[in-house]
Amino acid sequence: MHRQTQKIIIFTAYFSFAILHSQTLEFVSNYNGWGWDTTIVMQNDLITMATVPAIGGRVMQYDLGNLPSIMVNSGLLDKTYTPDPKREWPNFGGYKTWPSPQNDWGWPPPPVLDYGAYMVLDTCQTNDSVALSIESPIEKWLTPKIQFKRRATIFPGTSRVRMEQTIINTGSTPVNWGVWSITQSIVNHPGETDYQNYWAYFPINSNSVYGSSGVSPQGGSEAWQGEVVPGVYGVQFYPEGAKIFADPDKGWIAYADVSDTVMFIRTFPIFEGEQYPDDGARTTVYVSGNSPPLYMEVEVKGPIVALAAAGGNYTFTENWWSAKVRAPILDVDSVGAIASRLSYNSKTQNLSAIYGVFYKGTAKAAFVGAQGKILTEGQPYTITPLEEFQLQENVVIPDSAKTVEVLVYNSKDELVGVLESADISQIINSVRLKTPAVASEFRLEANYPNPFNPSTTIRYHLRQATHVDLSIYNIQGQRLQTLVRAYQVGGDYNVRWDGKVNGRTAASGVYFARLSVDGSQVTNAQVQKMLLLK
Repeated sequence: MHRQTQKIIIFTAYFSFAILHSQTLEFVSNYNGWGWDTTIVMQNDLITMATVPAIGGRVMQYDLGNLPSIMVNSGLLDKTYTPDPKREWPNFGGYKTWPSPQNDWGWPPPPVLDYGAYMVLDTCQTNDSVALSIESPIEKWLTPKIQFKRRATIFPGTSRVRMEQTIINTGSTPVNWGVWSITQSIVNHPGETDYQNYWAYFPINSNSVYGSSGVSPQGGSEAWQGEVVPGVYGVQFYPEGAKIFADPDKGWIAYADVSDTVMFIRTFPIFEGEQYPDDGARTTVYVSGNSPPLYMEVEVKGPIVALAAAGGNYTFTENWWSAKVRAPILDVDSVGAIASRLSYNSKTQNLSAIYGVFYKGTAKAAFVGAQGKILTEGQPYTITPLEEFQLQENVVIPDSAKTVEVLVYNSKDELVGVLESADISQIINSVRLKTPAVASEFRLEANYPNPFNPSTTIRYHLRQATHVDLSIYNIQGQRLQTLVRAYQVGGDYNVRWDGKVNGRTAASGVYFARLSVDGSQVTNAQVQKMLLLK
């Protein structure tokens, strides 16, 4: 591979941990065989990001290790186009930025901003980061006199990319525009049609302008899976050419390959009270139609801003993250994603949780008193975005502890944030509430395997003879399938669910096995969550 002469390499050593972090920025010709003259490749020991200035400054690669996230349209490799408002829109894939709202310019997108040749302004290196700044030409047609600048920064020992998008009004009159950033994500493994493995997740706003669902679909689609876990909406890719709008009150959206258990996440600020495009949309997910290229667009929108004449500008900043973690996730912050919240079994004294983390380093649980002082700490865990973090340890909670926090430290042993904080009484009560009043009469075990495809085995134990009902429910609490409804003697039972409902294969998603028994004139039930992944 031919490489041009400009190359920046940064090595940062933290000898106390015997860890070597490196960061590079290279100008590469024909990178990955794409054919374009110059691709700017930024890399650390976790992620790779590649930007092609010649086609609208698109980011065409954001990988965690060897796990990719961005769709590249193989039919347009090596091609460039002279911007022309009458030319058919060339869809290269990748990550790009448009002005919003779209209804002020229609279709196709502003051609100079979308696929004009961007200019490299500078590259910057410090001990803590590598950055690339690029600039678009000035748009001539659909959004005249608008220009974009972008600065992307990566940091050692983390999957983070800070993406600063600046929109500029170079014209002689004030205008109102917002920043609209768009990622076209991958929706299948090479040579496969496993679309059901590709999902997007975002939080639901309980005070949404779109009503109780928190979303506004534009076209019906099997992709709209609804509230897959409390407070989180799920979109499963399905090639129907449909779009869904949302106005989450928490600034994150994730797109995932659930079979490879990897999440790519974007976090961004929310500006309450500001005007947003598309009737208040802050995020949008679009599933492409059934003709190539196939992709799922994950879109983030900033508010509409007044841009003064002759250089008025506004910068909208996102952060990109990635981590190995199972789906669906429950919440996101600046250090990681939660897949299973903190819980404490007072009988076994076991503290547990499941996370994806955005930093290499260590994590540990800390028990905090009423005055905010750490009373005791749990064991340290070595963490990395390349592996799911499963907290699992036996601890005795101090009597005076009020909260438990999961603290994350980077490789320099600097505290970077709190993964999760929970009130002690809540995590203990959550276990007690799940324990039936007569739990000794029966026990529903975890199904195996879980996640599963296509079938799983549900196990339970009965201490004595009783009436039994074992059924499958969806996330909305609807009974889908009854597996057992009978009077059974005491003993151990194994029941197989073939992943079908009324003879038809169920869609990927979260399901619940509910076991209820009738003993001593009282009906009791236990529930296990199951994840069907195709």
